Amino acid sequence: MFVSRSQFTTRRNLTLVACFSLFSLFVAGCASYTPKLVPQMTVSANSLNFQTVVVGQKATQTIKVTNTGTGTLQVSGLTVTNKQFSVTGATFPQSILPATSQSYTLTFAPTTPGSATATLNIASNAAVAMTAVSLAGVGEKAFADLVISPSVLSFGNITVKSTKTQNVTLQNTGDISLSVQGVTISGAGFGVTDLSPGFSLAPNQKVTFQVWFTPKVAGSAAATLTLLSANISTPETLTMSGSGVAATTTPPPTTPPPTTPPTQHTVALTWNASTSTVIGYRIYRSETSGGSYTVLNGSALSALSYTDSTVASGTTYYYVVTSVDSSGNESVYSNQVSAVIPST
Repeated sequence: MFVSRSQFTTRRNLTLVACFSLFSLFVAGCASYTPKLVPQMTVSANSLNFQTVVVGQKATQTIKVTNTGTGTLQVSGLTVTNKQFSVTGATFPQSILPATSQSYTLTFAPTTPGSATATLNIASNAAVAMTAVSLAGVGEKAFADLVISPSVLSFGNITVKSTKTQNVTLQNTGDISLSVQGVTISGAGFGVTDLSPGFSLAPNQKVTFQVWFTPKVAGSAAATLTLLSANISTPETLTMSGSGVAATTTPPPTTPPPTTPPTQHTVALTWNASTSTVIGYRIYRSETSGGSYTVLNGSALSALSYTDSTVASGTTYYYVVTSVDSSGNESVYSNQVSAVIPST
C-alpha cells in the first residue's frame, strides 16, 4: 500500500514520542529506588581462655564487637552460661553505628577449684546470627606458704660468751594471709629478737628478724627454730649451728669481770596521727636510702611510736611509715628518716 510522506513522518514521530515516554518512566523509577540498610556484626575473638586464677580472685579480658554493615547494629544483651563468668561495665540495649566498635569486659572469678567453661551469647539485630564465643578458665585452690631465707644459718667460730647476730627473712609466698601461732627454739646458746607468736603476713609480705648465738662453753652447738601456723600443713624450720672457741688471752684476774650481755642498740620512732580514719600503722625499714623496704610489724600498730630492737651495730637504717584503714588499704610511704647505729 502506498504511504504518503506526511503519513510516514507522523508515524515516525509517534514512535519517538513513545520511546521517549518509556525512557522517562525508566529514569523516574531509578530515581525513587532506596537501598536497604543492613547491620552486620563481627567479634574480635571466637574464644577466650583466662588460664589459671586463684579461687577468690578474678581475671578480666576484653572482647570487641564491630558493625561492618550499613545499618545501625542494636546489641540487646550479652549472656553467659556459667556464673563464674560475667560481663561487667555494660548496659543494654546499645547501638553501634556502621564502621564503629564497642568493647565489653568479661570477668572470670572462680568459686571452686577445677576447669570451668561457658558460652557467651550476643543478642542483636545483625542480618547473620553470630556464632557464640567460647570461654574457659581453671580455678586454683588458694594456699599459704611460709618461707624462711636462709633456711640454714652458720655462725662459724665465736669466742665463748661473745654474741653474733644474723638477719633472717620470713615471707608468705602463698595466695592468702597466714598467722604464726608458735615460735620455738630447740638448742642452747641461740635466740631470736623481735619475733613473737601472734603476728600475721599478707600474701607476698616479708618480715626481717635477727637470730643470735652466744656460746657459753667451747665446742660445737646446733639448734632448730620452728614456726607453727594453722595455715600451713607442716611447720617451717631454720637450722642453726656454730662453735664456741675459748678466748686466747692472758689469765683472767682474780675477780672476774661481770658477765653483762652485749649492748643492744635500739631505734625509737614516733610519728603524727593520720588525718584519715585508720586502724593502725606499718613500719618499714631498709639499709638503702629510698631502697626496697621491709615491713617490721606484721599486724597494724595502733600506737604512734615504735622501738626497733633488731638493729645491728655499725649499720645505717632508713625508715618509713604507712597507715592502714579498716579495709586493709595501705597509704603511700611517709617521709624517710635515717638512724646510724654505733659500732659498739
